[in-house]
Amino acid sequence: MAVTEPLGAVLPAVDAALHDRRVLPEMLAEAADTVTVARDKAAAALGMGSALSDSPAESVCRVRFRLLGTPEPVQQHVFSRAGDRTAVVDFWFPDQGVVVEVDGRAKYGDGADAAAAHWQEKQREDFIRSFPEVRTVVRVVWADLMEPERLRAKLLRAGVPCR
Repeated sequence: MAVTEPLGAVLPAVDAALHDRRVLPEMLAEAADTVTVARDKAAAALGMGSALSDSPAESVCRVRFRLLGTPEPVQQHVFSRAGDRTAVVDFWFPDQGVVVEVDGRAKYGDGADAAAAHWQEKQREDFIRSFPEVRTVVRVVWADLMEPERLRAKLLRAGVPCR
């Protein structure tokens, strides 16, 4: 798959396998060494694999970050204070003070559940923004991932450099 499919299709599968511990990083490195056709492409896909990606959208987002030439973000960064809540964000660009969250509709549910989930997410985001090192939070949806120029515009407005 790493040889024949685009990186945006391969990385979610690689990340999911690592996340679920179906494969280990050493196994991917070993597999990359056996590839003879499109070796660089396969090595890039297998080398980018991360057990920290919680969803296919996060994996695709990492592919887009690479395509756009952003700095390497920290995945699953934890914001916490003693005696207070904790929030784990999808991506953190510490030098720019930018949090990137990948959102999907399924996270919010329907009806009253949607309103409660939306309120909870608003409270979570307020907590994240309360840290002095956080300048802004960028919300990314699938449409942004499918149109990299939309993602580039969001990142540039937030102060994340792109090539």
